[in-house]
Amino acid sequence: MSGHETDAATGLSEKAKFALVLSGGVVLPGLANYALGAAGYSTLGSLVWVLGYVGAVLLLWYVWVRPLDLTGPA
Repeated sequence: MSGHETDAATGLSEKAKFALVLSGGVVLPGLANYALGAAGYSTLGSLVWVLGYVGAVLLLWYVWVRPLDLTGPA
């Protein structure tokens, strides 16, 4: 799979899904961090940002990186 094929259910390519998860894992927790910080909950906002960022990284690893066969030549 080259990443250009589209999923019939969503209509998105693999690259588009990857970009959405990556940007959502940074942007959404960042906005939550900002909103919570503005409301006076900066520690909670930082925790939400860290957990969202780590969650996105783990999701990217689990779905796209883990299945790759990274063995070298025999």
